[in-house]
Amino acid sequence: MTTALQRYWEQYGNTIILNALQIALIIIVLLAARWLGGRVITLITHALTRKIEVSERRQAQIRTIGILLNNVLSYVLLFVGVLSVLGALGVNLGPVLATAGITGLAISFGAQQIVRDVLSGFFILVEDQFAVGDEVTIDGVHGVVETMGMRITRIRDDEGKLITLANGGITRVINHSRGRATLSLEVSIAAAYGLTQARQWLENACAAFQHSDLHGALEVRGPLALDAARYTFQIRGAVAPAQREALADALREYLLTHAQAEKVPLA
Repeated sequence: MTTALQRYWEQYGNTIILNALQIALIIIVLLAARWLGGRVITLITHALTRKIEVSERRQAQIRTIGILLNNVLSYVLLFVGVLSVLGALGVNLGPVLATAGITGLAISFGAQQIVRDVLSGFFILVEDQFAVGDEVTIDGVHGVVETMGMRITRIRDDEGKLITLANGGITRVINHSRGRATLSLEVSIAAAYGLTQARQWLENACAAFQHSDLHGALEVRGPLALDAARYTFQIRGAVAPAQREALADALREYLLTHAQAEKVPLA
């Protein structure tokens, strides 16, 4: 047994040492490439998240993209490393690559939708089309985004139902939580109070109304309708989208309280 091992070592020892050194070198190069690539990705994501103007939501998205890029880098280097080690061991890579190509082609046909969903999720994340907590209408489905991932997005609709959408099928997104929304409220005052007095009182009341979610001053329009019983005015203003209903309720309560205190007959 010992003699056989000695003969085997004398015949293949140099080849084994050479292959071992090649494999060790491949591993060292791959580890160095993984460290360097990960370091570059980390530096870029940290530089982006340290910007003052970047919101907390955007910072979370940047970190998610950084994790995704690190995972992609790891898989690519693993694939390259396996092929390099096989090549160092003298394995003919032609049949291996041909088999991998055929297998990959078969898998790609079966996983087209998954790949499409993942790519769409990546671009949704990068383009910041919507985020968790946003009120959206996606392809006719209205609700609040509850979770979003690389492949699917979940929305909680107005009835409380949880709807799951494949990112690859999303074609039209209306985000109601971005920018400013328009508050529109109609107020009617009894005609007996007088048109001039009614408009003046309403303008003064709106000018005194203050709210943290109100952007700019409220505008009084009208009267929209004239009849024997009442004058109808419209109040408009720019508000934070998510606070439109709450602000409208606060404004109604404010006007009702002041009207009662100042004996203004609302109709």
